[in-house]
Amino acid sequence: MGRSLLLLFVVCLVTVLANEQHHEGSAHSGGGKKVNLPPTPSPLSADSKAKLEKLAALKEIYESGYIGKAEYEARKNSLVDELTGTTKGVQVPAGNGTVYSAQLKFLLNQLYQGLPRSYADVLPTGESFWTTSMYLDIGAIDPFGNQVPLDSEIAIQERTLTRYGLNLYDGATWQIALALEGLADLAVAYESNILYPSSTGANANIGGIVDIRSDTPDYLYGSSQIAGADLPMITLPGNVTRVLSQGGNPTTETSQKQAGALFYRMIGPKYFMTDPYTGDYANAWKYPYPNNDTTTPWNIAGLIHFNDWKPITGENVWAAITGPLQVLWITNGTKITPFTTFATAPNAVQLAISILPALWQLRSPLGPIYHCPKGTQMFPPDPSEETNVSNENNFSAYAALTMLHEILVKFSPGATDPVLVDAKTKVVTLLQGLDSWFAKSILSEPYQGSRVVYQGGHVSFGGVFTPVPISLVGGFAVDCQTWGMTVLGQKKVDQYYGAGTAYNIWQATKKFAGYFNPQGKLGGVGYTIVNGSSSNMIWSAEWTWGAIYACEKLAHEYTLAGRADYAASLTADAQSMVDLVTQPMVRCKNGAWCGGGLVQEDGSYVYANSRFFIPWGWYANPVGATCSTAWAIMHSHKYNPFILGGGYVSPIPVPEPWAGRAWS
Repeated sequence: MGRSLLLLFVVCLVTVLANEQHHEGSAHSGGGKKVNLPPTPSPLSADSKAKLEKLAALKEIYESGYIGKAEYEARKNSLVDELTGTTKGVQVPAGNGTVYSAQLKFLLNQLYQGLPRSYADVLPTGESFWTTSMYLDIGAIDPFGNQVPLDSEIAIQERTLTRYGLNLYDGATWQIALALEGLADLAVAYESNILYPSSTGANANIGGIVDIRSDTPDYLYGSSQIAGADLPMITLPGNVTRVLSQGGNPTTETSQKQAGALFYRMIGPKYFMTDPYTGDYANAWKYPYPNNDTTTPWNIAGLIHFNDWKPITGENVWAAITGPLQVLWITNGTKITPFTTFATAPNAVQLAISILPALWQLRSPLGPIYHCPKGTQMFPPDPSEETNVSNENNFSAYAALTMLHEILVKFSPGATDPVLVDAKTKVVTLLQGLDSWFAKSILSEPYQGSRVVYQGGHVSFGGVFTPVPISLVGGFAVDCQTWGMTVLGQKKVDQYYGAGTAYNIWQATKKFAGYFNPQGKLGGVGYTIVNGSSSNMIWSAEWTWGAIYACEKLAHEYTLAGRADYAASLTADAQSMVDLVTQPMVRCKNGAWCGGGLVQEDGSYVYANSRFFIPWGWYANPVGATCSTAWAIMHSHKYNPFILGGGYVSPIPVPEPWAGRAWS
């Protein structure tokens, strides 16, 4: 029962009880016919009466304008919970009797036309984020911090992609969370209808994105600079058929084959989109002026369309390998049916194999996998994007490829099918290269007395690494520290760089980007160094979950290594972050975050507590985020998505043929 209805029920019940007592007395005193009335109820306790009086007074205070709606609702709900003896309303009964948590309910509501969305830009208060001062006070900004008009292409693209778009990494976290909550079928439905055919719809009347892979001549992969269209062909997963396209439009041809290119990092259900401000049209989209997009000569009217064609390694390994394989494991465990051919392999394994041609071409001379092919048009622009390396991407790739290797070794031993043999060979070689890279090249020179993991840099096709200095904007990335420590673990990091290195990396992360509440308690982390090393006020729910996982894993491993002091410190930090991030947020009258934790009224976790341009190409906004909320669910199950089966160690560990080998 909704709280407002419950409150009305309580008030009405008090009135009815009072009337019944009056009528019963009249009937008996009048000497007429006796009426069979229910027993006289016990009078309300003094405490209950006091709470009802508080409810009435609270309503009067709210209507007088002394407190805002959010504060009124929060205080009212607390009083009603006390009155009825219920706990705070974080669970919603489902039709079949199952109880869905508020977090799961949010993730389910993110499903829109076949795929989940990354964000919910309508706040639980009913307001659009784009019409609040949280957005308008800062406005739209370009990668260099310059304000741009609200009807510019940059501004419109952010709003439309936030409202309709899905970052494929977010989709993978959504899948894992749903599978853990017993809804794997829904996770697989997204997988099979979107990822398997590489399309969000090929019917021109409906207007989906016909092809969501970078399999065109516009993209040039790795040192060979092979075009996306010329990559080796793969068989589509799940025996699906795709509709071919020409010039971005569907044709009458179909195929079960496709070039093994990367997916775009972000997709949407429709090619054409509607901006919350300008509607379907904007001058910023007109061809030829002011839009310099020469691929849309038809767009003389300025029709707003999907315009993010960036195939990024990190999103791909999450979407095509980690998410699907974790769902496969959660639903089957060790009961995965063994397979000896590609055709009999689980669909999730087929999907993982489908991006190996691209990853293979993107391997660099020093071992890491390049961030993207040439032609991606990174944002902010990178004049040498084809040689860009991202350590976060490579940590994600290492975890994903390890899972794929484990499943191939465990469930297809002795297979002679050429596709599977080739996949095993490529996976092992890629892992060898990554392990060599992690052992030699990821730790920075001292910065403010600390050594941390580089965000990345460039590895030339000739094998020269030029890192991004930690001192530059974006040179320090929190997720490279937290995900790096979670994926590699204490044993490897300390083996490669010296005893205590993993612990010290976390200490530096707190120093550079930790978020501390007004009482000085560690609440989590932001994204990077902001205005020096001790003034970070940006707090990200998603990146805080990453920090929590890192601390928990390192604490476990330092315990095994005999460093109880390190383990105790890390455990305390993890618990402090969990305690604070899971608290309800306090919302200001203008809708902004004013304090508390990062949980909104609907149970979702905001992406960040304030609007902030992240130096690597996207905006953090204080809106409900699919990834932040999915990580919360994963943590409630103690499920580590970087390890097959969760936990600290894979349930099917296999020999590491790449460990300790030289890379050339």
